Amino acid sequence: MSTSTRNLRFLAFVFCTFAGLVFVYPFFWLFLSSFKTNKEIYQPLLLFPSDYEWDAYSSLFSSEFLDFPGYFLNSIFISFSQAFLAVVVTAGAGFAFAKLEFPFKRLLFMLAILVILLPRQALAIPLFEWIALLELNGSAWSVILPGVASGIGIVFFTQVFRGVPDELIDLARVEGVSAFRTFLIVLPLVSPALVTYGLIHFILSWQEHLLPLLLLSDENQTLPLGLAKLQDSSHRIPEAVAMAAATFSLLPVAVLFVIFYRRMRTALTELALH
Repeated sequence: MSTSTRNLRFLAFVFCTFAGLVFVYPFFWLFLSSFKTNKEIYQPLLLFPSDYEWDAYSSLFSSEFLDFPGYFLNSIFISFSQAFLAVVVTAGAGFAFAKLEFPFKRLLFMLAILVILLPRQALAIPLFEWIALLELNGSAWSVILPGVASGIGIVFFTQVFRGVPDELIDLARVEGVSAFRTFLIVLPLVSPALVTYGLIHFILSWQEHLLPLLLLSDENQTLPLGLAKLQDSSHRIPEAVAMAAATFSLLPVAVLFVIFYRRMRTALTELALH
C-alpha cells in the first residue's frame, strides 16, 4: 500500500470519526441533561450532571405533569397503523404504475408527483373538511387515513417494481394468474424495500405535528404535542422531565433502525443500481 493511499485512508477515518461525534453529541447531551437540574442545563459548558437520579423519568411515567404513557401509546398506534397501511396501498399503486397498463396512467402518476410538491399546510383545510364529512373528527383515524396515500411512496415503489424482471410478470400472465396474485407473488422479492419505506413512513408519522394538532381530540393526542406541553414557560415543570421525554421518544425509531438496518441498506443499494 502506497503512502498516499494510507494518508487518504487516515484522513477519511478522521473525517468520519469527527462527523460521527458531531452527530452523536446532541443525543448524548440530551440523555445526560435528563439527570440535570435547571441550573445545570443552562450551563452550556457543563456536560455531565452532578448527580445521576431518575427523578425525571419517575415523574414522566407516573403522569405527574402529563399523561406521557398515553401520548406514547397513541403515537405507537397511529404511526404503526399508518406505516402498515401506507406500505400496502403505495406498494400496490407502485406495482400498477410499473407493470400494468390502464387509462390515464401518466396523468395519475403526475398527480402523485404533484402531491409531493404541495405543502402540508395547503392541504390542511381540505383534509379537515374531508375528515368532518367522514365523521372521524378527533379520532386517531383522522390522522392515519390522510397519510396512507403518499405520493412519495407511490413514486418510490414504482421505481422499485421497475426493477422486477418483466419476464416474471409475463410468465404469470401466460399462466392465467391475476394481477393481484402476481403482485402477491413478487412482494417477497422487494421485501427490503417494503421494510425501508415502512420505517421511513413510521418516522415521518412519529414526528408529525401539524395534522395531530388540528385533527385529534385531547385523549388521542400524540407524543410531539405532549412534548410541546412540557415546555412550560412558568418553569413549573423541571427541564429534566422534558429532556427525559425527548430521550424516550427517540427509542422506538432507534430500535427499529437497528433491527432493520441491513434490509434498508439492501433496498437502497438495489434502488441506486436501478
